[in-house]
Amino acid sequence: MGTSSPSATKASFTPDQLARITSAEAICQEQILSPPLARATAGLVDQWGRIHRLSDRTIIGRQPQAGGIFVLEGSISRTHAEVYRDQDADAWFVRDLDSKNGTSVNDDVIRNATRLRSDDIVFFGQVGFMFFVSESGELGLPSREVTASETLRAEDATKLSQDAVALEQRAEDQTFDGLPHLPMRLIEPSGGGGGFLEVEKQQVQLTTTQFEFLRLLVDRMVRERDQPEPVRGFIRSTELLADLPWDTPHPEENHLKQLVRRVRRSLVRAGVGNLIESRRGFGYRLRVVPRSDMTDGVRPADSDVAAAKSSVGP
Repeated sequence: MGTSSPSATKASFTPDQLARITSAEAICQEQILSPPLARATAGLVDQWGRIHRLSDRTIIGRQPQAGGIFVLEGSISRTHAEVYRDQDADAWFVRDLDSKNGTSVNDDVIRNATRLRSDDIVFFGQVGFMFFVSESGELGLPSREVTASETLRAEDATKLSQDAVALEQRAEDQTFDGLPHLPMRLIEPSGGGGGFLEVEKQQVQLTTTQFEFLRLLVDRMVRERDQPEPVRGFIRSTELLADLPWDTPHPEENHLKQLVRRVRRSLVRAGVGNLIESRRGFGYRLRVVPRSDMTDGVRPADSDVAAAKSSVGP
């Protein structure tokens, strides 16, 4: 996949690959900053296809040391994790630095230093990257888009982090324009074992836990039709951890985060888009009000919603 052409480097990553690293809500390119490196053999690819080049030891965080990768997002700790090359083993590793929201590799939360291989998916908090090693032994010259941070000074890090937090707060305080309505329904085969989400004739296959997760979000959004839309339909993490059918006897917050990431990726890959909103202090909800143009737009009664296997909204 590696190439010396900056523009081709971005284009070489397919939409399906980038969908695997769909990250936190409302994050923009300017919130991920990396210094220029003249020589590098590996990098972290963000959701826009930009390669952030890695030195032999790179700190990732909101306030990493000089030469680190700045990720200015609320789920990222000041010094969140490090990616480093073990010269003796001739291999790359990632290690969490006691971050608040953890680090995962291919959806597995890491507890110790974990080896990285090209195309592995790494999430720092809620921000995802794809680890990439050049097949030719050295990455091509970075694009101007990636190195737009080359004038970034270490003393600017604190101000940038504060600005990111302020941007997040302002986004939460902005005037709410209302939830869009979208035709959708959940279809559960008679044999069980998961099901499908159908959105405007697009179908997304879901596992049992994914199906039940979306069913709970749909039902909550329908039940709370009388609630103000800015707070309508949210389900707290504690409820989801208690109510969903997990394949582990002791589900934790990280299990829920992994589930949400997988569902988001499935929706994005199917062309449906990211329909799941997360909000600190509220939990998770649908970003839309589900309705069904397939049933003449009739709003089901609450009792019907609770019993129905095919969930429809107003």
